[in-house]
Amino acid sequence: MAQQTKQERQASGQKAAATRQQHEAKSSATDAKKAAGEAVEAIVTAAKASGKAAVQAGKSVSNRAKARKS
Repeated sequence: MAQQTKQERQASGQKAAATRQQHEAKSSATDAKKAAGEAVEAIVTAAKASGKAAVQAGKSVSNRAKARKS
């Protein structure tokens, strides 16, 4: 088996470093995408809860008004 030259080892090292950087970049992008999705989900959940609270408040006001008329 032929020995690697210093130049070949350096090239291999640089390629490996580039691959690691690419993997890290992909991982970071995936994490950012996941975080954005979770943020959107939290906003939707909060909006739904707000809507339900508004409906309940409306029912409460309606019930109080009916109780006063009786």
